[in-house]
Amino acid sequence: MGSELLEAVESPAGPAPDGDTATDRWHPATRIGFRFGVCYFGLFGLAGVLGLIPILLAGLGVDAGWTWLHTGLTLARPPIDWTATHALGLRVTSTQVGSDSGFQWTALFLMLLVAAVATAVWSVLDRRRPRYTRLHAWTQLCLRFVLAVAMFYFGMAKAIPTQMPFVLNRLVEPYGNFSPEGVLWSQVSVSQPYEIALGTAELLAGLLLVVPRAAAAGALLCAVDMAQVFLLNMTYDIRLKTVSSQFLLLSLFLLAPHARRLFAVLFSDRAAPAIRRVPLFGSARANRIALVVQLVVGAILFGVTGVQNWHQWRNPAPELYGIYQVDGFSSEGYARDPLLTDQLRWRRIIIDRPFHVSDPVVLTIQHMDDSFEMYGGTIDPRRHFIDLHHRIALGTYEETPVRVHLSYWWPAPGKMVVDAADYSGHRIHAWFTEVDPKSFPLTERGFSWVQEQPYNR
Repeated sequence: MGSELLEAVESPAGPAPDGDTATDRWHPATRIGFRFGVCYFGLFGLAGVLGLIPILLAGLGVDAGWTWLHTGLTLARPPIDWTATHALGLRVTSTQVGSDSGFQWTALFLMLLVAAVATAVWSVLDRRRPRYTRLHAWTQLCLRFVLAVAMFYFGMAKAIPTQMPFVLNRLVEPYGNFSPEGVLWSQVSVSQPYEIALGTAELLAGLLLVVPRAAAAGALLCAVDMAQVFLLNMTYDIRLKTVSSQFLLLSLFLLAPHARRLFAVLFSDRAAPAIRRVPLFGSARANRIALVVQLVVGAILFGVTGVQNWHQWRNPAPELYGIYQVDGFSSEGYARDPLLTDQLRWRRIIIDRPFHVSDPVVLTIQHMDDSFEMYGGTIDPRRHFIDLHHRIALGTYEETPVRVHLSYWWPAPGKMVVDAADYSGHRIHAWFTEVDPKSFPLTERGFSWVQEQPYNR
């Protein structure tokens, strides 16, 4: 398919886009594959762009809200729910998108069915058309920007490292309690230069896709990026398998017309065939305007995603940010010994940035058995109050309203005392020593050019 598209659409010896010679006709399999790609990736691209509109507008400072999107998902749920139950054996529990939910897997399955039916009807009604030269040019344009927006969105979240933030909890949590996804997220977050490099590669792919003459290089880099991301998602059980697999397939679809040239360059000594690019419009002036529009739109999309992530990144660390080791703990005025079986006593508290939850501060309580309770709330440094508003389900960021009121004060530098009139039905009093996060081997090691001995703990 790819070599025929190249030969029929981009060959320097080929006829004009509207010609109809025997050598310019696409193979029937090429035409069917192209029709299917237009239908399937058109549906996927439309759904993806609609989902990103509120996020992109937020980057421009426009609060478009999510109501209309939720309404659309609610209307789509009945057929998706029925298909999931009767055809796939899945159970749809929500209208969650952008993940590996039953809703999203079923939606992709339905897109596949709709695209297959549309391709069959299109192939019957348009069976005499020899090729789709101009439509191919416009399809490439639209899908390039769909993929570029995705690369900007995910790449910027790594280049401005907000997707995989460093979480203080991980410094005190036993490694065996990590999920595979938690292992990957923590490993990447420890090395910000590595995370930034990953994001830069995705951003570069998106920028190349915006420039018509560099689009093939952009699609190739996207394919490499997405192959790595898809492999990580599969092997670390990350819930982005649907998204990464579709972007990988889309990269390969955009790259298909260049397959013959890539094969010639990489696997033979023959010169790569030159290409004649099919313009979008019939006039040179219209095509120049179209090029400028593409570059401007690409720059705007790049800037919007950058602004959005920069706002999240520049949020300062909250008051009391850090790890606090419990030196003593009492309830109802009676001291509680540090027993591993004590389900009430605290071992540490960690105060961190909110990242993906609505509250400005996240407070995590580590119990004696190394279990965690995570809360979202606010800190009033003037009155020395900590108000916890939500209980956060670990690993899900689901929030359940609660009301826990803590007061704190500093008896000495590096020391803190916390009191609560009602925590789990108890009146508690605890005193702490602040622990420097940089004192852990994971964070204190740094970088060394010269190493006489390995440092692999």
